[in-house]
Amino acid sequence: MTEIRIENLSFEIQDKVILDNISLTIDDGEYVTLVGPTGAGKTSLIKIIAGLIKPSSGKIFFDGIEVTNIPPEERNCGVMFESYALFPHLNILDNISYARHMKESDHQDTYVMSREVIDLVRLSNRDSAFPYECSGGMKQRVALARAIMALEKRGILILDEPFKSLDAGLRMNLRIEVKKIAKSPLLHMTTIHVTNDMQEAMMGERIIVLHQGKIRQFDTPNEIMYNPQDLFIANFFSTEINHFSGKILSKSPAEGTYFKDKTFSKISVKTEENYILYAKTEKDFEVGDEVTFLIRSQYFKARHKKRETKTNSIYGKIKRVKFMGAWLRIELISPYKPENWSVEYMLTENNNKSSPKKTLKIEVPTTRTAIHNFVVNEAITAYFPSEFVIVFPRISNKELEETLRIN
Repeated sequence: MTEIRIENLSFEIQDKVILDNISLTIDDGEYVTLVGPTGAGKTSLIKIIAGLIKPSSGKIFFDGIEVTNIPPEERNCGVMFESYALFPHLNILDNISYARHMKESDHQDTYVMSREVIDLVRLSNRDSAFPYECSGGMKQRVALARAIMALEKRGILILDEPFKSLDAGLRMNLRIEVKKIAKSPLLHMTTIHVTNDMQEAMMGERIIVLHQGKIRQFDTPNEIMYNPQDLFIANFFSTEINHFSGKILSKSPAEGTYFKDKTFSKISVKTEENYILYAKTEKDFEVGDEVTFLIRSQYFKARHKKRETKTNSIYGKIKRVKFMGAWLRIELISPYKPENWSVEYMLTENNNKSSPKKTLKIEVPTTRTAIHNFVVNEAITAYFPSEFVIVFPRISNKELEETLRIN
């Protein structure tokens, strides 16, 4: 296993900043996922770590030894690229052992080691097959085995979007298997796994969030999800996210907090829509502070008609419903006041000065009752647990619109 330390790393191409003064430490044997939008600099960062390109400035250390100017073949990094790039004229065994043959003179030992790795990735009965005879999942395993074979012990494994071209069911199975292989005591690897899939990112013991060449947060999946450092991260790890802004009315110690080993306060906020909403937060706010509440769509629950006893309840009328298989995605207009609303009225509410201020996007499990009750033009109550609210100091409407792409 290898500790990776990066100090003040920057990379530019033709005066365009790709990576901007990055510093981080990946622990010995850690499985880290690296995420960010297209153009964030993810591929450049892993290529610099592997030695395939040189940084404009900064230093890289493996186990405390500087490797910034060491060539890639001497860095003990195995890279698995998205395309797999298998040799079509070589069978599975020869594809996997190729890199080791180039480094070692004892070809028999190389074949012995290759067969051990083939067993590890569960391809032992297909070692004589050629790439054109392999399924997408098999090719993925071959590429993984080849990257492993390029390593000495205590190496670094870099996975560049390894499951991007596979179907959803196969991705799910291989995620579990790949992490199990990477964490195997037999291999002693430190792993960096690049992905754009948010579920896949949760495989990591920690997650690096990269945006516009900067690290926005490097933390555990739990912290990334429930204590994001900024609006971008909160939105990036959400399918849909809703927001409310207002002033804190009260603050008290939270009882029965959702997370252990932390001190939470329970705050109440009067929103711009005149709702009184509650959140549990570990951040230090005071009564009178202006804040913004964020709540992800999947944390809502919903009930037919008005349910005033529910905490954090929003009463509204359904504007749209989309069937998503296991989920119903609902657009809800609130507050709901006129008894004679129609769908046509709601679709034109932006032209009416007295119209509602909020369109909520919520997701609820698909059941026969939900399909029957949650239909366009029906009034429902949506509500959410205070534990799952993300609280920030007041965020401007301009920033909300730009980051959340509010129409």
